[in-house]
Amino acid sequence: MSVYASIENAPRTLERVVTGHMRRFPWYADLLRRSGGQPGELGTLPLIDQPILERHYYTGPELPGASIFHTSGTARGVRKRIQYSDWDDDAYTAQRRRLFADFLHTRRTPGTRVVCDLGTGHAAALSYRVFADLGMDTRDVDFTAPLSEHVAAINSWQPDVLFTMPMILDQMLHAGPALTARPRTIIVVGDLAPPAWRANVAARFGIATEDVLDIVGSIEVGAIAYLDTRIHRYVFHDHIVAEVAEPDSDGNVNMRNCHPHGDGVLVLTSMAREYFPAIRYVTGDLVADLRKAEVEGRSVTSCARFLGRTTGDVKHGERISSHDLSQAVASVFPGHPFEVSEGGTLCVHVVADHVAEEQRRALNQAVREAAPDVAAMMEAGIVGEIDVVATTLDALRSGPAKRRFNLPGA
Repeated sequence: MSVYASIENAPRTLERVVTGHMRRFPWYADLLRRSGGQPGELGTLPLIDQPILERHYYTGPELPGASIFHTSGTARGVRKRIQYSDWDDDAYTAQRRRLFADFLHTRRTPGTRVVCDLGTGHAAALSYRVFADLGMDTRDVDFTAPLSEHVAAINSWQPDVLFTMPMILDQMLHAGPALTARPRTIIVVGDLAPPAWRANVAARFGIATEDVLDIVGSIEVGAIAYLDTRIHRYVFHDHIVAEVAEPDSDGNVNMRNCHPHGDGVLVLTSMAREYFPAIRYVTGDLVADLRKAEVEGRSVTSCARFLGRTTGDVKHGERISSHDLSQAVASVFPGHPFEVSEGGTLCVHVVADHVAEEQRRALNQAVREAAPDVAAMMEAGIVGEIDVVATTLDALRSGPAKRRFNLPGA
């Protein structure tokens, strides 16, 4: 039996998954005992949120044979460490392989060319393997190369399929020399790709909007969901159990207000994750209309759209934590209120009469030092500098007590 078949057919009950996490993570076993949760009863299990992970997981012991990936810092200024086992890698590859095989089944032939142009992280590390396993002529672009080299490589290779991030693609479409490649299919991950964005990209390349596949994942969980254009909803992978919770005024959620349907903060349980305790994991993502849907006679869990995030993580190619961004602003604009919007670029709105060029450069340098993956993408020209603009106190859209990091750009 192939490794994929063994993963897909293995009986992964909730009790078995929870018991495995209790064995690997003693702190989780203690948390479960204190909460009175039952391993086989989802509704009794405690939520795993960022404070718990910062105390126990992100800087915890390294597990045997783990592959290590890092994101931006915790509140203690230490970069978050996420671990993957061989099982995790095989399961992720199987999930993506199955999805891509279904999506591309009428769009590929032997020798179909695919180029993967992603940043860093788990998805980037395994993208080559996923497509190569499908028998495709697969090539990677070095994300540390200057943006002009990304464009030149893709123009030279002329891929049939381009797998990238919305932000990277936007940068390439405005770069010089011009992107002349004409992929027949585009797959994106990592940033929000709303309908208007997908339609504009499709028109730019002369393909149908349905030929632009938006997939959703996270470095903690792995593969999460994908846009199914047959129902125009995001469908969760079979290994995912999804819930939503309404946050309180401070953005916190609790197990008593988790529901299997509705709007709110996404809470995920993965039946296929080994080296991360994805059991009622509070992702910080806001989703709309989580519910069951029918796809060709099969009942699936889906949501209408992903709206943004309630936590402090923001994306600028790769993640920047609220701690790192707040630290950067505080070092350049001590005591100044601010908020962050995400649109075509990341923008810090700081209450000040004027933002000098040296202040903008200093804030960008502080972020570079705190988030090396972001710095590498900025150096390569894949993402631009963070914008910093002056504003007035009454123009802030944040509440008086809480700074907002997920405001939509103007």
